[in-house]
Amino acid sequence: MTLAQVASRCHLSLSTLSRMETGQRKLIDVHYLRMLSEVLGIPPHLFGLAPRCTGAAQAREDAVPVTVSTAISGGQDGDEAMRRRQVLAGLVGVTIAGVLPSTARAATAGESLEALLLAKSQCPAVPVPLVTLQQALNRAQEKFEACEYHDLGHVLPQLIATAHASRDSAVGRMRERMSGALARAYLLGSELAIKQHRDCVARVAADRSHAAGEASGDPLVIAASSRAVAIGMRRHALSVPEKIDRDAGLNGAITMLTKTALDLGADQGTPRASLLATYGSLLCTASYSAAQNGNATQAIALVEEAEDAARRLPNAEAATGNAQFSETTVAVYRIGVHTTLGDSARALTYFDSVDPRRLPTAERRARSFVDGARAWKDHGNVERAVGALNQAFECAPQELRRPSVQRLITSMVGAPGRTPAALSALAAQAGL
Repeated sequence: MTLAQVASRCHLSLSTLSRMETGQRKLIDVHYLRMLSEVLGIPPHLFGLAPRCTGAAQAREDAVPVTVSTAISGGQDGDEAMRRRQVLAGLVGVTIAGVLPSTARAATAGESLEALLLAKSQCPAVPVPLVTLQQALNRAQEKFEACEYHDLGHVLPQLIATAHASRDSAVGRMRERMSGALARAYLLGSELAIKQHRDCVARVAADRSHAAGEASGDPLVIAASSRAVAIGMRRHALSVPEKIDRDAGLNGAITMLTKTALDLGADQGTPRASLLATYGSLLCTASYSAAQNGNATQAIALVEEAEDAARRLPNAEAATGNAQFSETTVAVYRIGVHTTLGDSARALTYFDSVDPRRLPTAERRARSFVDGARAWKDHGNVERAVGALNQAFECAPQELRRPSVQRLITSMVGAPGRTPAALSALAAQAGL
C-alpha cells in the first residue's frame, strides 16, 4: 500500500503518517494504534492493545497467536536462528527481570508499572472464585485510596494475571462478571500510572479496562473505564505540540465523558444513587477537561450540572463508593477548574469551603490540599501554598513524590522573591 492509501484509510494527513513512519511523531496514541491495527491487519495484541469486544458477550480474539518454533534446522541457517533466539531470550530476560516484582532485584515504582502490561503472559496464575478476586481488588483499591502507591505497584501485576486466569476459565454470566473484575484491575493500573505520570502505560491499561468492561455489560464498569480512557486522551492532547491535534484530543475527551454520562440515563428522574454518583463524577472530569481547553462557559456549565447531581443524591454521605462523589468532591473539582481558568481567587473560595473530614479517602484529601496549593501559588502566596502541601504530606506522604507535585514544589523554589523557610524542608520531603 502507498503512503496515501494508508493515510486515507486511517483518516490521517500524509504529513502526520509520514512523521509516524519516520519516528518524528511517537506512535503511542491508542486511537491511531487501533486504526493502524485494523487497516494493516496487524493483531492488536502486538501493539499492546486488548482485542475489541462488543456487547455483553465476550468476543473471541480475532488475532492469530504469533509463535516461535522450537524446532531449529541444522546447518548454518539453524545456527543463525539459534543465535537470534538466544539474543532475544537474553533481552527478554533482562526486561522481565526489571519489571516483575517476583524477581530477586526489587523493582522501582516506575518499573513495576510496565509489569501491568506483561502480567497475563509473565505472571503464573490460577483461577480463583469471584468473591476471592473481589476481596483482593478491594484491598488493592484501599491501597490506592491510602496513597500506598509503591505497594500497589507490586501487587497489581499478579492481581491482573489472576483476573485474566479467572475470566478465561469462566463461561456464561460468570464470565461477564469476571470481565468486570478484570476491568477493575486494569482501571487501578491506569489510575496508578497516571499518578506516576506514565501516560503510555495508563492509556493502554485504560483501553484494556474498557474492553473488559464492554464484555461485562455492566454500565457502571463501562462508565468508569470510559472515564479512564478519556483522561488518557486529555493528557495526551495536552502533550502534543500542534494546536489542531490538541483541540481535537480535548474535545474528543469531553465528548466521550458527556456522552457516557448521558447514556447512564441519570440526568432526570430518580436514578439509583450509584448511577447518579457515576454521572456526576463523569461530568466533573469533563468540566476539568473543558477548563484545560480554555472553554470557561462549557466548564462551568458541566460542573454546575455535577453539583445538581450531588444535591439529588438521596444520601450524600453514603453515596461515595467507587465514584467517590458528593457535594464536597465537586467543590474539590471546582478548585482545579477555576485555577486552570486563571481565577485563583474563586478557586480559593472553594478551597476554603472544603471540609477534609467529609472527603472519603486519604487520596481525595491529599488531592484537595495539592489543588489548593496550586491556587495559592498562582495567587502569589507561596507561604500558604507550602502550608497546603504540608497538609497533603500529613494525609499521604507518597503524594508529594508524584512528578506533578515535585514540579510544583520546584517552581516555587525557583520563583523570585522571599523563599519561606519551610519550603526547603518540604522539598526534602518530596525527594528533591
